[in-house]
Amino acid sequence: MRAAAYLRVSTEGQTGEDKFGIAAQQEAIAEYASNQGFEIVAWYEDAGISGATLDRLGLQEMLQAAGQRTFEAVIVAKMDRIARDLMAQLWIEKELLKHNVEIISTAEQFRGQDPANVLFRQIIGAFAQFEKSRISERMTGGRKQKARGGGYAGGGAAIGYKSRRGTKVLELNQDKANTVQRVFELRQEHPDFTLRDIADQLNREGHTTGQDKEFHAMQVKRILDRQALYSGQYHYAGIEAVGQHQAIIKQR
Repeated sequence: MRAAAYLRVSTEGQTGEDKFGIAAQQEAIAEYASNQGFEIVAWYEDAGISGATLDRLGLQEMLQAAGQRTFEAVIVAKMDRIARDLMAQLWIEKELLKHNVEIISTAEQFRGQDPANVLFRQIIGAFAQFEKSRISERMTGGRKQKARGGGYAGGGAAIGYKSRRGTKVLELNQDKANTVQRVFELRQEHPDFTLRDIADQLNREGHTTGQDKEFHAMQVKRILDRQALYSGQYHYAGIEAVGQHQAIIKQR
């Protein structure tokens, strides 16, 4: 019987050899497939991506391949690898069943559409979602505490700054900070400029976005919308504080 293997970890720190890591999942799936007579015809992987979202490249590629009838089962090390949200898990399972593809967990042996097995899979999914919510709740509490002191609470660093794991303060990225300063200069010097006009001028001067690409109006708007941050303030989840990070522009 042909099967696809799906691997996922939610953080880059889990891509190593720990018990939830990619390598451990590969080993568990390969052993299960060998013992149960499955032929693994494809491996799909999402490293460093939350199981609460469906916007995962490996997952989408796997679902597309299922529609082409290239395998009859998807094997995962645990059900929470396929999703940490119950509704997401049920949706994925439904999409696969449209093509007669079942999900098999090496850790939870509840195969097939028997009502009891379906119920057990849903219970597992509900507990995975509950665990994720509890983790998120604890992380949010810690981030709010950092934000109250003006520290970096996490998330993607705005252009002009950079973050390092374990640090509590955003660090200045001088090259991109110059770009941020130029955006506000153009806004002040040319009040008649549209966002598109500012983006065009930045591109002519050789400035690039945080991903080193050309500017478009939306990237300019995001910078202007973060005026408080660039002035030295820090806002997070309704909390406003004087930031510990270095300001890029003067308070206006």
